[in-house]
Amino acid sequence: MAVLYGALNAALDTTAGERERGSLEPLLMNPAPRAALVLGKWAAVAGVAMLIALLSCVSFLPGQWLLRSDTLAAMFRFGVAEGAMFLMLLLPLAAAVSALLMAIAIRCRSFKEAQANATIVMLGVSMLPLVTIFNQEGPAPWHLWVPALAQTTLMSRVLRGEVLPWADIALASGVCVLLAAAAIAFVARTLRTAALK
Repeated sequence: MAVLYGALNAALDTTAGERERGSLEPLLMNPAPRAALVLGKWAAVAGVAMLIALLSCVSFLPGQWLLRSDTLAAMFRFGVAEGAMFLMLLLPLAAAVSALLMAIAIRCRSFKEAQANATIVMLGVSMLPLVTIFNQEGPAPWHLWVPALAQTTLMSRVLRGEVLPWADIALASGVCVLLAAAAIAFVARTLRTAALK
């Protein structure tokens, strides 16, 4: 959720916010290719989301060191190795979420409209962990095909001390990369073909 909220305002501001302020049209008058502009905006938004992911993972380390109870320490095992695994799982998600939020916001005429449309993504991502709670049979193979649910599933396995197969990490990351590529292509096509009003 920290990654999602970290990307939210930056994604909406670089698309719908610029359209509302009227600063997007002068930017599009530059001879730079639309794809280069979109990739630059996405890199900035994804960079913010990835920084939030890094800060979130690193902030748990002092918490682990401060636990005095052996029972709590056994329940919450989070060291440098677990933090690195969390980052490996969260960075592709940060890239995908950033691109998806930009794709949603580019269709909107105002920042408030973009916020309302992005609420659907926020609600969906926040509800996905409930799938693992209500699924009594444990994680299903299809969980790895759903961004955010895959990361939640794999991060819970990391916290239980399980070794993650590289195929699972590659699948979850690959889906995020494909989602990011599709969303970036949509934003670039929208800026190339649509008349901004």
